Amino acid sequence: METGGLFRLVAALFRPVVSLYRMWRPSTDRLSIAVLSDELAGRVKREEQRLRRALQAEGSTFMPVEFTAAPQPHRAGEVLESAAVDEIAEYFTLPEQPHRRRLVVLGDAGSGKTVAATYLVLGLLDNRWDMADARRAENPIPVRVNAAGWGGEEDLSRWLTTRLGYDYRLRPNVAQEMLDRGLVLPVIDGLDEMDTHGSDRSRARALLNRLNSAPWRDRPAVVLCRTTEFDRLTRDGEDNGLHGATTIILQPLLTVRAVGHLTTYQHDIGTNSAAWTDIISHLRSRPHSPLATALQTPWLLGLTATTLRDNPSTAPRLLACTDPDEVRELLFAAQIPTVVRATDDSREYRDYNGDNVEKWLQSLAQCLQRRRDTGRDGTAIRLDEIWEIAGSARTRVLHSVVVALGVGITGGHALWLLDGLTAGITGGIGLGITAGLVVGLGPAPAAARLAWSVPGRSRWKKGLLGGLITGLTTGLVAGLRAGITGGLTAGLTEGLRAGFTAGLMGGLATGLALGLAADAKDQLALGIDARRLIRDDIRAALSCVVLLGLVVAPMAALTDGPRLAVALFLACGAGFGLTGALTGGHAAGRFYAAVAIFWVTEDFARKPAAFLDWARRGGLLRLDGTAYQFRHETYQQWTHARAHPAALEAATPLDRFDPGSRSG
Repeated sequence: METGGLFRLVAALFRPVVSLYRMWRPSTDRLSIAVLSDELAGRVKREEQRLRRALQAEGSTFMPVEFTAAPQPHRAGEVLESAAVDEIAEYFTLPEQPHRRRLVVLGDAGSGKTVAATYLVLGLLDNRWDMADARRAENPIPVRVNAAGWGGEEDLSRWLTTRLGYDYRLRPNVAQEMLDRGLVLPVIDGLDEMDTHGSDRSRARALLNRLNSAPWRDRPAVVLCRTTEFDRLTRDGEDNGLHGATTIILQPLLTVRAVGHLTTYQHDIGTNSAAWTDIISHLRSRPHSPLATALQTPWLLGLTATTLRDNPSTAPRLLACTDPDEVRELLFAAQIPTVVRATDDSREYRDYNGDNVEKWLQSLAQCLQRRRDTGRDGTAIRLDEIWEIAGSARTRVLHSVVVALGVGITGGHALWLLDGLTAGITGGIGLGITAGLVVGLGPAPAAARLAWSVPGRSRWKKGLLGGLITGLTTGLVAGLRAGITGGLTAGLTEGLRAGFTAGLMGGLATGLALGLAADAKDQLALGIDARRLIRDDIRAALSCVVLLGLVVAPMAALTDGPRLAVALFLACGAGFGLTGALTGGHAAGRFYAAVAIFWVTEDFARKPAAFLDWARRGGLLRLDGTAYQFRHETYQQWTHARAHPAALEAATPLDRFDPGSRSG
């Protein structure tokens, strides 16, 4: 073969390797980053559009909330402007005031801060697409993140790199490069959700300090927070919170705006019910009444519209309220009965009465509060985390006992067929205890799903490493066993041969299982809805049965002779396969352990997936990716307070409904 042909052959063989490497670690040159930035912008836009639809903040349901710029002590010449919230992106990019590239958005609970964030992000993205290629390549991409997930001590850039990977499938080296170049504009929502009542340190203040320090102090950033909470943070830091930033404040809705919204909503649904006429007439004639004051909050105005639509009989009680807190209490309390009343009377929903649904939502709210109290995300929960509602300790114990029994019996039976009764009993006990301890004391499980590929993410490196470790370990154990049994000389050769075979097959099975496994953080990339997390974890575990069965059974059959081939294939394959399924389906196992507890305690729905989806369709909950969260933070805190009547009675009227209050 000529030298040129040899080089072409080597290049052809090497090209797939380079392609695989570039999938794992994409190029970060200027052109590549520009292309990847446009892809990120497209993903962010789709996610923000989905969220805005979920918040009912577009079309006829859009509420014209206005904002004003807060006075800036050192900028006396600045004009205090006022504009509608859907113009926030234009305000942010005013060319004559570059300091506005750092912005603080404040407002009361339920004033529409998250809605404002979606309009800011989508508006900036629309402006970005109108730019020339060269300018667009240097323009930062706004990315909304929830601050509740930041632990308070980790590096902010590293945390954002992780979030960009999980939420938008950016490879770590690409995300880090974009952050280093200033191509990401963090829009940080939920600053007021970070701290708990009585905590020793403020994670929210620590986050502001990071944004005010190198390398972030000279970079654009947006922070959204409740006004009262941000005032406390500025007092703690003895500064303005976010250095160099303009502060805008979302204003309460004018009564005339609330009337216009309800009138439009009434016309859209085509109703002539007297309930709507009575409420609208009351607001027009008494613009300062308790009801009118309460409906200055967009969240409560939206609840009023949906409550009148589904339960018009609520109108007289709304008109009779003597203070805004009573209006809020009535609207919140009406949500569950309204959704229950609209549910069909089928067998699936026979337990969905008002008392049960309220108890289940209170259990969910208490679980989220415990997560927040321990510095975790207390705003959302995935289906594979529902076991925390049943109680961590008892769920772990039940799960461990079931796994120990299952692994001990199935593994012991397979070892009995291979090495006799004594080996089966002792081995089964050892396997059961070990598996039970691993499952019970191990980290919190995440649901897995088998997938050949996940866009922007590769798991084969982990799979190859796991397969290599398994292969070496299995080969060493099998080789030593055969070598000791057959003698130091002849047995060692045979043992190494058997060990190599076992190691190769075991490593292949483990490598495939790990390489194909996509955890819950990949579900967004795969387009999987939240209801399928546990189902996919079960399928992944059953796939382990097939892989381990195909590996262990032929190996055992070859070791013990052809006469037992069929029996060993069936018994050992099923035994070790089921063992792998019990330990591999970790998330599903713990989920069903929690379900068993729910059947006994009735603290939560017996079919959690069905209930969460029902609550989402009814507007009590909403989806954030693959996680469920309450429709609004104020409703979550109200539900949690309802589970602690003593704390609710002791709280002031403001504390009862203010999401910053952590009483109870």
